[in-house]
Amino acid sequence: MRSPVLDPRQFDWTLAAFTATLAAHLLWLPPWFAAFLAGLLVARWLQRRVYARAWPVWIKLPLVGVVLTLVVFEFGNPFARQAGTAALIGLCTLKLIESERRRDGLLIMTVTLFLVSVQFLFNQGIGITLYMLLPTLLVFLALNEIAAPPGTRGGLASQIGSLGRELLLLLAVVLPLTLFLFVSVPRLSEPLWGTRENQWEARTGLSDTMSPGSITELLADDTPVMRVRFPDGPPARSSMYWRGPVLWRFDGTTWSRAYLGNPQMREGRVDGPQDGAADDLRYEVTAEPSDRRWMLTLDFVTGFPQGANRSLDGSLVRERPISSVYRFTARSHPDAPVPVERFASTQRRFGLELPPGLNPRSLRLAQSWRRELGDDPRALVERALRHIREGGFGYSLSPPPLVGAHRMDEFLFETRLGFCEHYAAAFVVLMRGAGVPARVVTGYLGGSYNRIGAYWVVRNSDAHAWAEVLVDGRGWVRVDPTSAIAPERIDQSGAFAGGDLGRDWEWLRSLRERVDAVQAWWNNHLVRFDHLHQQDFFSGLGIDTGDWKQLGVFIAGGLAGIGLLTAALFWLQRRRMPGDPALALYRQFLRRLRRQGLQPGASEGANDFGRRAAAALPALAQPIAEVVGAYEAARYGRIGDAGLPRLRTALAAFRNASNRKG
Repeated sequence: MRSPVLDPRQFDWTLAAFTATLAAHLLWLPPWFAAFLAGLLVARWLQRRVYARAWPVWIKLPLVGVVLTLVVFEFGNPFARQAGTAALIGLCTLKLIESERRRDGLLIMTVTLFLVSVQFLFNQGIGITLYMLLPTLLVFLALNEIAAPPGTRGGLASQIGSLGRELLLLLAVVLPLTLFLFVSVPRLSEPLWGTRENQWEARTGLSDTMSPGSITELLADDTPVMRVRFPDGPPARSSMYWRGPVLWRFDGTTWSRAYLGNPQMREGRVDGPQDGAADDLRYEVTAEPSDRRWMLTLDFVTGFPQGANRSLDGSLVRERPISSVYRFTARSHPDAPVPVERFASTQRRFGLELPPGLNPRSLRLAQSWRRELGDDPRALVERALRHIREGGFGYSLSPPPLVGAHRMDEFLFETRLGFCEHYAAAFVVLMRGAGVPARVVTGYLGGSYNRIGAYWVVRNSDAHAWAEVLVDGRGWVRVDPTSAIAPERIDQSGAFAGGDLGRDWEWLRSLRERVDAVQAWWNNHLVRFDHLHQQDFFSGLGIDTGDWKQLGVFIAGGLAGIGLLTAALFWLQRRRMPGDPALALYRQFLRRLRRQGLQPGASEGANDFGRRAAAALPALAQPIAEVVGAYEAARYGRIGDAGLPRLRTALAAFRNASNRKG
């Protein structure tokens, strides 16, 4: 038997459920690929308004090739997680252009439910979690519509009304089971799916390279990078320099960490755990997923957890990328120079290298300072800062582009307008030209205090770059050349970038803090519920996770309790279900006949049993036939409850006749 054809209503429900799920995946799908799929869905919906017919094969097969080619072109490895998910979404979209029967709709809804769960491999935020309730509900409504005979549903209101009681009952059963499984199922220390494989899934954040314009993109992004608590009180906001990648190598255009491959740089690291000094500043960091290994900490970090190491240049690096919400405790000695612990000559050499033949005017200026002031790094630093402060420089988030071969010369002698990465890069070039080892440090500066959650939020909009110079006897000393610009020279064109919007409006700031506090709670209590938190949970219940007997008793007791709860709910539901009055009257009739030694067989219907009872009791044949006929009419006929009076009358006549016979 062929599957029934989907009517327009059933098709629209199927399309709506899939489209709502696809909308969630737009957060990571390439925009042009998502636009292509959306175009196919719109074209299919418009075509089906005209006539219900699948697209011909000569259109479908080329589209399959186009989708698979685009996936491979965009994602590279076709077996990677993103590529596989994108291919599945694309093929499911193509399935909709040929879906005309019920089995097609059921298949698409099955895949759609799978795509709902796959979304959480890409985003586990509370916002997307709440949104995914919508496509999930639409899928079940679509399944309800598809499973019903065509024309038997009366719209969304009638569907929700008919499903309301069943939905509440399922929630009452599923929620306790979900909570039990959430706390009981063994947790992994790292996400099962590991890190992301391509640029489209990479998180926005600092990179291990810096070129003009790279930090500008972050300054316009208000996404949280981490949340920080200071149990003993925070330092001054001006001391909140969150250290990220340290950039040594400059090729004339881009700064990079290329020297990390040097064996001495690897050997100079310090592995955790490190406790730090008791009087160092202690703080707790909850880092958002970045898919990168560095851990942002205040300078100079002295205490850090196991699984991390402090590199020779003072950056804290984790052994594995941060692919999920990660919390750690650290200690720092704020504003302390980064000591030269090992390989001083190597660090000095790396801190003086410049690309040959580039930026000659900058080098001549720096060398003139060297001849004037000698080799005192403090004096040379102050001379460079004075040059920036008094040289007509300005601050802008949209400076003129630097396009020539001598870009630092362009900035220092022509445009003189830029932001932190321009000033940090130019300052380091000047210092190296003057014979002072220097390097660029990227990270974040400051943060905003959340009064609701009592923590500091560091966002991408707080991204910053500064410099460090090597001072004999002290180490690498921080210098922030951006701070040398006079306030009246700052171009305010980017004042609202980076999350300042709303800071002057108390109600908007309060709302923003509350929303972020909810997200922080979600991260701390649900997303971060890993194997360590699971052990703490069981320990609070007095259960040793290493004792399988205790765990077995807990799991068995939990499952038994949920089973009893489920049975009780269904029993109450059954008791509240309206009875069948026709069946109740018929059972009274059967009890009367049972006294006569007659009862229906296991598969014997009312009509067959009535004929057999009439043959066995000829004197009651007519009343028996009247009862059976009235029962079938009341229960199975179109008259429904209208036939109950006739059934009651026939049953009363049967009782009277049975009593007279008795």
